[in-house]
Amino acid sequence: MLTVCVAAAADVLNGVAAAVRNTPGAVLVAAAEDLRTGLAQAEREAAQLLVVDDRLLADNPGLLGRVRAGAWTVVLLTRGADAEVLRRTVAVGAAEVVEADRAAEEIGGKLALYVAQESPERTEVGRVLTVFSSKGGVGKTTIAVNLAVALGKLARRPAALVDLDLEFGDASALLGQVPRATLHDLMAVPHLDQPVLERVMPAVAGGAVAFLAAPGHPSEAEDVRPDVVAEVLGLLRRMYSFVVVDTAPGFRDVNVTALDAADLVLTVLTPDVVTVRTVKQVLDLFADGLRYPPEKVRLVLNRAGTAAGLELPDIAGVLGQAVAWELPSDGAWPVRAANQGQPLVLFRPDSRLAQALRSMARTLVEEQEGRRRTVKERAGGRGGFFARFRR
Repeated sequence: MLTVCVAAAADVLNGVAAAVRNTPGAVLVAAAEDLRTGLAQAEREAAQLLVVDDRLLADNPGLLGRVRAGAWTVVLLTRGADAEVLRRTVAVGAAEVVEADRAAEEIGGKLALYVAQESPERTEVGRVLTVFSSKGGVGKTTIAVNLAVALGKLARRPAALVDLDLEFGDASALLGQVPRATLHDLMAVPHLDQPVLERVMPAVAGGAVAFLAAPGHPSEAEDVRPDVVAEVLGLLRRMYSFVVVDTAPGFRDVNVTALDAADLVLTVLTPDVVTVRTVKQVLDLFADGLRYPPEKVRLVLNRAGTAAGLELPDIAGVLGQAVAWELPSDGAWPVRAANQGQPLVLFRPDSRLAQALRSMARTLVEEQEGRRRTVKERAGGRGGFFARFRR
């Protein structure tokens, strides 16, 4: 899936937007006649490709740096090839240039090439990431939800999120979703397969994540069977790039099933003595009781840098293991995002925690898919456009 934002003048916007919608594998996440609005939408939706009209760049010279700084690849729509157009092309780091009056006809072919470069082989198997903590209140669900969204935006395929906090799961609230079905409903399905899961798991966060909610009432938790959880995770692994599993504290059977199924167990802690002590016990259980290899378990320190919190060397010394990721405390932004029913990485993408979570996701995607060249690098430079100036 290639997510695309179009920011263009009215005379070309509709034609280009329609071409994007008609390109298999491309998803139009935003379209705007105003450059500032288009950039805000592209940032919120983590667009991978930005199609931008040079006319808008000419009218908004102060936004050239923001266009270049985005995580997207830039395709520029031009009207002519004079020195000023060249200057703006260089200023925004455009990977490719398309003439505006032919954009509606040509952009589909350009996007098809990018989609083909992004598409995985059908045999590619996803990675299960189980997010776990020895105690509540450490921000585990916030991390799981936002990590899933960030992974789905960055990876070749969407991600899946499973809320396995069976009694009090609240991932639905953080996503602003009223689930059409829950994990409990799958207990009554005689034969689970991909079409069944696709029907009960809505696409959220702009299509980046397929979501399976926890049971709707605590009394339903006991009905969820570990064997069905294992079957669901096995199916999702073949359907999505990453499967992020949010768990409740403790070692009930369904949690152990998710831990066993995981390629990585992301163990969340905060820099306080009580949490570090319980995490030490968990790590000992992982190693000595469940026999997990050391590389399967990674530590995620949330609220790093908190005043009066334990220092990182002290935490690593007590746990006998380095912290893989440090996530900063970010004031009221996570709460505000939750109150709005939006993942933080979409609600406030420039916040410190959102940026740290995207960096974490980027590392995991590179481990899974390889340190891929960017679309810009694969496009083979800007020779065709610059050749016009050389001529």
